[in-house]
Amino acid sequence: MRLITIPKWRERHFEEGSAPDEVTVRRWLRTGKLAGKKVGGTWYVDESEWLADGDELVRRVLERTG
Repeated sequence: MRLITIPKWRERHFEEGSAPDEVTVRRWLRTGKLAGKKVGGTWYVDESEWLADGDELVRRVLERTG
């Protein structure tokens, strides 16, 4: 599990103007549509899980390199 903040995730994986709104991302995290967790008052996206897109082998490789 490689956790990154929502702003960092949006910046890293989306072109300017194409990123989902932060409120939307938090809703996806709360409902389980997007893997992540809340620590204190801050939501984090599980970047490894998101990049793996359900592929167990890819997820394991990403976790080892993170």
